Amino acid sequence: MKIEGGYLIGRAKFLSGRKLNKLFSEYGLTEFNGEQGKILYYLWKKDDFSSTDLSLETGLAINTLTNMLNKMEQEDLIYRKQCDRDKRKKYIFLTEKGRSLETKSKIATDRMNEIFYKDFSLKDIETFENMLRKIISNLEEEDD
Repeated sequence: MKIEGGYLIGRAKFLSGRKLNKLFSEYGLTEFNGEQGKILYYLWKKDDFSSTDLSLETGLAINTLTNMLNKMEQEDLIYRKQCDRDKRKKYIFLTEKGRSLETKSKIATDRMNEIFYKDFSLKDIETFENMLRKIISNLEEEDD
């Protein structure tokens, strides 16, 4: 048996990212791309992440994240505010425009989940996601 987990995960990530960008375009979400959508996803759950926290959550390198945040700020999706206690630290917040895109984004990501999990049972999905969590845990543990 050929073991290809890493390759398969990478290939699924590539294809799902490409499809998600197409869905965003189809649903009229031109203000951001799939990678920026990762950032918005976390901000929709909780405003006021620092750049470091967002980098850890999204897996984006800090310099890549900074460039993306600059573009998102130009698109009026986010704004940054300096921390009162530590002037070196800035927190990222959603603008009204950024917050307003959540519903439209959810429609696109719900469609993505339909495509992603086509012909999966709920039990299959649960098993698959638990296995992915285990892989992530193994990789995080090894990274420490």
